[in-house]
Amino acid sequence: MFKKSRIGVAALAALGAGLAAPQFALAQGQTLERVTVTGSSIKRLESETALPVTVITRDQIEKTGATNVEELLKRVSASAAAISDTTQGAGYATSNANLRGLGANSTLVLLNGRRLANHPFGSIGGNAAVDLNSIPFAALERVEILRDGASAVYGTDAVAGVINFITKRDYRSGEVSVRYGNTESNIGGAEKGASIAIGFGDLLSDKFNVLITGNVQKNTRLRAIEQQFYNRGAQEIPGAGPPTSGGGFPGRLAEFGVSPGAHTNLGIGSQFEKCDPTFTTLRGTGKSPNGTDTFICRFIYAATLDNLPDQEKGDIYGRATFNVSKDHQLFAEASFARNHSIGRIAPTPIFWGATSLDPVKGDYAHPMMPITSKYFPRDLLLKLGYTEAELNPNGNGLVEVALRAIPRGNRINDNTNTQTRFVFGANGVLGGWDYDTAVNISRAKGSLSYLGYVHEGRFLDALGKGLINPFGPSDAAGEAAWAASALDGLMRESTSTTTEFDFKASRELTPMAGGNMALALGASARKEKAEDRPVNADYSAGKHIGGEGTVPTTIASRTITALYGELSMPFAKGWEAGISARYDKYSDFGNTFNPRATLRFQPSKELVLRAAAGTGFRAPTLWDVNSPVSTTNTANSLKDPDCPLGPDGKPQTADPRCDIQYNVRQFASPTLKPEKSRQFSAGVVFEPGRSVSIAVDYWNILKKDQISTIGGDAIFSDPKLYAKYKSRIKRNAQGFVSYIESPVDNLGDLKTSGIDVDLRGSLNLQDGFKLGASFVGTYVLEWKRQADKGGEYTSYVGTAGDGSAVQPQPRWQHTAALDFQRGAWTFTVENQFVRGWTESATLVENNVGPFVEHRVKDSSRFNIAMGYKGIKNLNVRFGIKNITAEEPPFTAVSSYGSHAAGYAASFSDPRGRFLYGSLSYQFK
Repeated sequence: MFKKSRIGVAALAALGAGLAAPQFALAQGQTLERVTVTGSSIKRLESETALPVTVITRDQIEKTGATNVEELLKRVSASAAAISDTTQGAGYATSNANLRGLGANSTLVLLNGRRLANHPFGSIGGNAAVDLNSIPFAALERVEILRDGASAVYGTDAVAGVINFITKRDYRSGEVSVRYGNTESNIGGAEKGASIAIGFGDLLSDKFNVLITGNVQKNTRLRAIEQQFYNRGAQEIPGAGPPTSGGGFPGRLAEFGVSPGAHTNLGIGSQFEKCDPTFTTLRGTGKSPNGTDTFICRFIYAATLDNLPDQEKGDIYGRATFNVSKDHQLFAEASFARNHSIGRIAPTPIFWGATSLDPVKGDYAHPMMPITSKYFPRDLLLKLGYTEAELNPNGNGLVEVALRAIPRGNRINDNTNTQTRFVFGANGVLGGWDYDTAVNISRAKGSLSYLGYVHEGRFLDALGKGLINPFGPSDAAGEAAWAASALDGLMRESTSTTTEFDFKASRELTPMAGGNMALALGASARKEKAEDRPVNADYSAGKHIGGEGTVPTTIASRTITALYGELSMPFAKGWEAGISARYDKYSDFGNTFNPRATLRFQPSKELVLRAAAGTGFRAPTLWDVNSPVSTTNTANSLKDPDCPLGPDGKPQTADPRCDIQYNVRQFASPTLKPEKSRQFSAGVVFEPGRSVSIAVDYWNILKKDQISTIGGDAIFSDPKLYAKYKSRIKRNAQGFVSYIESPVDNLGDLKTSGIDVDLRGSLNLQDGFKLGASFVGTYVLEWKRQADKGGEYTSYVGTAGDGSAVQPQPRWQHTAALDFQRGAWTFTVENQFVRGWTESATLVENNVGPFVEHRVKDSSRFNIAMGYKGIKNLNVRFGIKNITAEEPPFTAVSSYGSHAAGYAASFSDPRGRFLYGSLSYQFK
């Protein structure tokens, strides 16, 4: 559905998506304005550029029915997968771009060609990127996506490409729109919103123009239990169950391997709640002393999640432009975006391993209850054949328990993220040079509040006094103890600021055989500052069970100065060579120089050949270099291959301590070097007529000195990594895993390559019918990386990744569309396709049980949209997303950028058939 910048004025009409194309045709006598296109600093005619830039127009955005940037980018095949907490509101409720599957830190996001502030919550080895929720969606005129590296023009982060969001300019009208959408089954996930845009002032006659836009959006939660995608494993993987955790409710006795709730048939008392099959599964643990089969209740945590969160978004954008003279223009931009999200994840797990690590003892805190408590299941254990002496296995009158904090309800992350941005600048012509300069001040703010979390010290104290019932409802004193253990309220309040001054100028120089040589020169000075502050001391120290671990204060800044230049040389008829280079100097790690060369050959108006090669870099984040040691946990529950042997000399595979999310200690490194990359691309554009366009581009990226960590998920999922980094797995005296060391480092290389295909056409039919067709796809030839420097390459293309740093890498993705138009009516059919991938046997075992590979099915969704403009100034639209009501393919691995279980949230919309409509009214 999207158009690309292309060469040849005659072909412009064919470049739009379907029927949008005619708006680009030139009226007789019309002249082309010189513009700056994403990926270049030279001002030129749009028809001259040879860059592989995908352009999504406002009309195309409306046809998709997308109401946010993340949903829109899922239609861009070069975007491997959204890195998103927005899908559930878990984490920090952010959404990040991810071109070529290289991660958020390798995709540069711009607004009107200039940077925004990164989201202010960071971590060692984590993302430090722009939250896409901060883009003023209602103000957008188009989106330009450069599918090639551009560090030679923009500096850091532009390794995989650049996404430039461009707002309306010289707008002299008004528009009010409302929209509403809901699932056909009305189970949640509804959307409603409104937007307004007002522009006035003619730059030619009035010498000024002012644009103001506003947008509000409210989304409602969709509970996972309404769809139960997590329960589909048995249909595809024999012997599979839902993803579970050893911390369930009712709880279990750790030393005995028994959950009283699994044995209520023995008549053990009403204080012991029966395990609910909706939220728990039974796992056998062996036999008791008298030969009775024993069981524990494992918790189906996915049943308590939200597949989509409650969310409220709003943004306002303003731009004022003043013509000071015929050659000089002043402008000012101001924007504010706010995203408030309430993410619900499973109630707090409370067991050894989920509690904090005592660095002196080298052990986690043990949840212990007294055997004198009225909630201790003495009668059950006696009925199972245990003796009175055996009821006190530790000799101190305490036994260890594991449970889930159901009485506290879901853990709720209440996130409010904002972005405030001011830009003041000027552009024009001076001494024959086209110049553009501005000061950009962007500030992102994040606040995180907790509800439903448990304070470790207060809870363990109440449990140790026998006040809390781990196996069912507590009395009034127990309920009061649960309430007193709460860790609620504001936890973290942080800011990230980017302040930048930039100046660039371009002009044509001497004539050459194919046209005029052109030169661009520029300079910039930027300061980045992060103030990541936990405001609750217990939260910062990691005293919240089942939370983020420790969250230290990180305050750091850096300054970056840069010089860059670009030269375009049309040295022969149909030939153009280009060179560009940029020098960046960082205050905290040194400097870097990155060149790029391009070559374009146009033997006829129908054919263009192009190629580009260059280098790129990504600077370490401020957290990677400056953050104190912190702790977190693995993304998934992991099986310990060296679980301690039991009394019978066999591994204690049934012990939940051998199958949990393990603690991870993260270390920053002030000696990190920047990542470096080499990019190459080559393509052909064939346009045999005004209504047909065929483009094929090959791309190849090599990243060296990757800044990353070797996470616990990767170590436990790869026998070779496990053998090599076994020393990083620290164990207690009993042999159980205490924590995994995970320092950030410059690791091995990454190689990826593939082919982008873009096919488009339009046709005028009889009786005023017009037909447009488009097909945009990406085939990944290679995606492999070294987990460590000098190590073996592991290929991940067509796989689920490693369950941690590497996310799924589908071999093929495409978006295809047919547009029909007749008079005031338009009708669009769209297909979004993602080829499935293979989940390794280890990842499957860690999540749903069996040690077998699982092939995730292909995803193919059809959407339709209809529009009517037959009433003056009114635009009516109606659409159905996923018209066939296809469920997202089942996935065994749960952590694809979120807590979603049973499907890949980064690729799929869980809502089933979704109906929506919008009404827009334009006014002068």
